[in-house]
Amino acid sequence: MVGPLVKLCNYCSHQGNFRCNRCKKTCYCSVACQTQDWKAHRHVCKPSIPEEICVDVQPNRMYRRDLRKNVVSKGSEIQVLLFIGQNPGEFSIHLQSVEMMESLKNITTELQKAYSTSFAAEYKPEIGELCAVKFSLDRNWYRAEVRSVDVTRRVVSVFYIDFGNEENVTLDNIRPLSENIDAAPPFALQCCVAGVKPLTGSWTGECTIAVRQLIAGKSLTFTVLDIMNDGALLAVDVPLSTLGKYMSTFLIEQGYAVKEDVPVKPQTEHDINSLMTASFENFKRLSGGKNENSEARPPEPLSQGVGDTFTAIVTHLQSPSEILCQKLENANIIQQLQASLREHCSKTPASENFRPAPGTVCCSLFSEDNQWYRAKVLAYSSEDCVCVGYIDFGNSEEVELYRLRPISKELLALATQSIPCSLAGIKCPAGTWPEEAILMVKRLVCNRFIRVEILGKKDGRALVSMIDESSDPQTNAAEVLVNMGYAAIETISERIIDIYSNFTLALSPPFVEKMEWTCAELPFDGQKVELIISSLKSLDEFYCYNYSKADAHILTELSYELMKHCELERASFTPTVGEPCCALFTGDARWYRAMVLEVFGEGKAKVYFVDYGNSCEVEAAHLKAITPSLLKLPFQAIRCWLAGVEPVEGQWNKEAIHKFQALCAGQPLSGRVLSISEKGYGVELESAGQSIAAMLISEHLAKPYGQVKQPPVQQAKPTSQIEDLPTLKPIDQNSFVIAVTIGSFPLNWKTLELSCTDTFQPRVAAVISPSLFYIMNPGQVNVEGLKAVMTDVAKYCSKQPVPNQCHPLPGAACCAQFSGDKNWYRAVVLEVTSKHAHVIYADYGNMETVSVSSILPITKELLQHPFQIVRCALAGKENFPTVWPSEVLELFANQLSGGILASLQGFDGTSNLLTLTQQSGQTNRDINSIILGALQKGQSKANSKPPVTAVEEKKDVHQRQTPTVSSVKATDQPQSAHVEKPDLEDQAPPLSASYRLEEPGEELNIKQNSFPQSCCCLELKQKVGKAANTSHDFFGKRMQANMHS
Repeated sequence: MVGPLVKLCNYCSHQGNFRCNRCKKTCYCSVACQTQDWKAHRHVCKPSIPEEICVDVQPNRMYRRDLRKNVVSKGSEIQVLLFIGQNPGEFSIHLQSVEMMESLKNITTELQKAYSTSFAAEYKPEIGELCAVKFSLDRNWYRAEVRSVDVTRRVVSVFYIDFGNEENVTLDNIRPLSENIDAAPPFALQCCVAGVKPLTGSWTGECTIAVRQLIAGKSLTFTVLDIMNDGALLAVDVPLSTLGKYMSTFLIEQGYAVKEDVPVKPQTEHDINSLMTASFENFKRLSGGKNENSEARPPEPLSQGVGDTFTAIVTHLQSPSEILCQKLENANIIQQLQASLREHCSKTPASENFRPAPGTVCCSLFSEDNQWYRAKVLAYSSEDCVCVGYIDFGNSEEVELYRLRPISKELLALATQSIPCSLAGIKCPAGTWPEEAILMVKRLVCNRFIRVEILGKKDGRALVSMIDESSDPQTNAAEVLVNMGYAAIETISERIIDIYSNFTLALSPPFVEKMEWTCAELPFDGQKVELIISSLKSLDEFYCYNYSKADAHILTELSYELMKHCELERASFTPTVGEPCCALFTGDARWYRAMVLEVFGEGKAKVYFVDYGNSCEVEAAHLKAITPSLLKLPFQAIRCWLAGVEPVEGQWNKEAIHKFQALCAGQPLSGRVLSISEKGYGVELESAGQSIAAMLISEHLAKPYGQVKQPPVQQAKPTSQIEDLPTLKPIDQNSFVIAVTIGSFPLNWKTLELSCTDTFQPRVAAVISPSLFYIMNPGQVNVEGLKAVMTDVAKYCSKQPVPNQCHPLPGAACCAQFSGDKNWYRAVVLEVTSKHAHVIYADYGNMETVSVSSILPITKELLQHPFQIVRCALAGKENFPTVWPSEVLELFANQLSGGILASLQGFDGTSNLLTLTQQSGQTNRDINSIILGALQKGQSKANSKPPVTAVEEKKDVHQRQTPTVSSVKATDQPQSAHVEKPDLEDQAPPLSASYRLEEPGEELNIKQNSFPQSCCCLELKQKVGKAANTSHDFFGKRMQANMHS
């Protein structure tokens, strides 16, 4: 008897009992293995069923590779009956063959029988797929290849492989190609003229027309010189009997093309100059005395900064290195511009006197949709035709002069809306991008909303990453191209990112150049940025820099250039106050950019390090002159102060400074400018989603500065960090002493670190989220120690005469007065409003809602004895989101409401990491996998994490349940602190994942399961949603036109 088939983990090759939840094929032994394997698996992982629930099984998709190959060999001659040409680089031919015509007739008959009477649900094809398509003219079905898909407009661009023509069809006119249809090779052979390429990068309209006149409608003999793209493209040449020469020779002699093996830049410069001269002569021949539109210069480009992130839509794409996109947030502006253009052009009649000069801007009527757009005149292809580029979209075309109108100054005021981009970090392995790579990147980024992040600048283009966040999983275009072999990763030496300028070493001699420099600035429009504090004096004066990967790379490059410069610089340097220089920092013996603050008589000077904010005294011998090229990068250190707080006693004490330093040092912070003054930027800082100002206030280290609001943005910029720079002194790291008698609301209280080696049955005390829940200590309770703590708590709280007016943050430790016996106990805040707080008593596990006046800060001594509630989280929390979906929280609460088993996986310094298993009959179900699976499904549009291990059966999450909260009964407990607290039915219920503490007439100001968010997030989402809706048709129409113009 054959035993059961053993399935192995795709990553570690151990037995894999779980399958990928998406493709249902690949097996894994754990979530950890699947996470490690996801980088490779994500590109081959396809859903096993469609997203929509369908009754019919999805048919097998057909591609060109599934058809039989054409029996055409290199060097063979082909009798051609029909020529369907787009340009010399892309045209189709039909063989003059009786067998071919008979086969084509049979296939057409089969298609009509198979699809004419059938009804099927709407089908969504893939790019490159072969489908049956109903032709718009005769309403018959034919084989066609999908070129592009616009799901929003329900339009598909197809190429009829048996005839060579293209058209756009709707989704209801397309069906999957049946396997029963004869898999004959395409009857329209796709060809290009061999050995030549266009002179200017693309074939001109004049060239295309000339070729059509020479070939169309004639029976010719083509010679196959090469077979490319696995037989899909034939490189051919044909003798032209009327001219006595081959087609390739004709194209070269007429100046339409050059030989393919001739490098374009060095050897075609003369040809390009000749072409431009001819264009200029075409313009000048009839322009005498006419309106040359010389005052209409192109508008300024749209300003972008390195590190900017925005949602965009691609309007034109030629290759991964030549992409143009528009910001989605500017959709309304572009629509208004189009309306103004229509109104302006309707009032401006065509004029024979209007002949705009090359380089000027005018209004042009786009041939695809007959709408007016701003266009730049590129060149005159003939006396009556001109080539224009649409500056707001990136595409170009040849139009007649009567389709142009003068443009007004008002219409030129708006910046150019198209943003030229290149995918960052990749290069073409073969020098030129293959057609497959271009088609793939079109499929990845076109006809959809893309998140774009600017990583650098080079040759006038933004180096960007493009991520499709709507896909599942999220796809990074550059990463996909590399993994599929279409692109190579740039080496460090090749990755020259021109953010501000190339930092070239100035080796030229001693002529004096003017020293000019700038300082980095922070956006003061409410935008959050990532900051790192580099130097700190107090909360009123610290220095930070706006962190980005690109800037870090540039600083590294700059450090290397400084080192080389200072090694070669031999001339003596005389420091001058207020002038920049290179200074050697004694701490690490490295050279940095600096500004001279003071000059002392004993051969020393005090300098300020402009990229970091600290200052020190250095020997004059450790100073070198700096070159202007090393000053092009703005000084990175930005002077700031913490907004919204002020010292408790007039000046910031050491406790506050050291606490601030502990919260901020060495980690990226989220910052937002609230005000600007002579002290620099007043910033609001968050660490791990928690407001630093709020944490300082909760521990009585600071007090609120009135009501913290975002004031109107001041127009005046902060004073330069170079003017009136204060003296920064080192902070004594050993002088931070906390007054132990002062109470606070600490968030970082130390939880009990479990040491269980075996599986145990936990008693759940409170559930916040999978990232935070509390269980009771499964070990032995130290009753005597607990008694002593209760006595100390009672003594401490009895000496606090003034009711507390501070609002602790969720998760903070405190002392709370139990309503049942009016005694004080240690507690942890779960949620808080302006008047009440929901707490869990840290040594007993029960919960209730108390007034804020019934809460007191807790001292450090009272936290020495560990709480009996234990802070826990599910293992694998690195995959968890900051904000949990409500349905996942409800599911987690339901899972914990029954019998569960736990096993300890480790301790991360904050929480005990557990793997939970639900006991259900004879089988145990992994709660960790259930939650990760639900999270992947619930956040498929916002989460790029891989699909997690499948669960054997689905859970019913539609019934809302409240988890039972267990209590621990300590033996011999003081009567005043009765273990069995009053039944909480008349108070707050046990906190579940879906619970929110609210009161009539007041808003919940702090929530446990979400970090403080920027007040503009909701408004921003509404704006983006509104922009997406209002511009839906506009963008779709333009993009379809542009991608096929």
